[in-house]
Amino acid sequence: MTGFSQPDAGWATQPLSGLAATIATGVVTTVKQASANAPRSRQTAIGPSEIGTPCLRRLAYKLLDWDQVNTSSDPWASIVGTAVHAWMEQTYEAENQRLGWQRYLIEQRLHIRDNIYGHSDLFDRDPAVRSVIDWKVVGDKQLDKYRKNGPGPQYETQGHIYGHGQEQAGEPVDNVTIVFLPRTGRIDGLHVWSAPYNRQAAIDALDRLDNLKLVVYALDPEETPANWALIPATESYCMFCPWFLPGSTDLSRGCPGA
Repeated sequence: MTGFSQPDAGWATQPLSGLAATIATGVVTTVKQASANAPRSRQTAIGPSEIGTPCLRRLAYKLLDWDQVNTSSDPWASIVGTAVHAWMEQTYEAENQRLGWQRYLIEQRLHIRDNIYGHSDLFDRDPAVRSVIDWKVVGDKQLDKYRKNGPGPQYETQGHIYGHGQEQAGEPVDNVTIVFLPRTGRIDGLHVWSAPYNRQAAIDALDRLDNLKLVVYALDPEETPANWALIPATESYCMFCPWFLPGSTDLSRGCPGA
């Protein structure tokens, strides 16, 4: 039996063999298949978490539901994040019951605009807070980065878009908040970023998406593949982009990165 080779991630490089290798292969295969078939993985419409991405080419691929080429990324970090979201949902439902009123709106489906919908992780209705709250489960390096530099335009935009959705649902919104939860370590090592809700920031981001749709339809890269080059790419975690294809010279197949 061939060994099960683990990635060189700094803690395990020795291959497994025998029954251990068989079980390891089964676990990895089952987890990856389940992740690929999860609702979030099969989502084709652009959601609030993507609208603020700096890379217009990535958004264009998404708009056209282009065939993905970077499909070998490991799903474990996303799975851990999903599990944490589910645990927090149960926790805040219990907290509402303890308080005796619906202070927290949890995993609420919001209509943003046209066919754009999203699920807001949490909304705190306490008059002293009135904030959209979004959970982000991150590793140590990312946590340090967000602590030093802030959440970046994509996450900030997501917060304001959810605020816009809550406002349209009838909730007064004062703030938007992102809670960065450590994937390892202690819960008190979390980082919280918060800012006043900015309706115009949400509207500007949605208008940017609408303008990109017009450009994409005018360029029609499906009919004229060379026009992909006219849609600019911006560095934004390229290695995690579903359309990242290192060294590609044919943008209709994939993007080499910014």
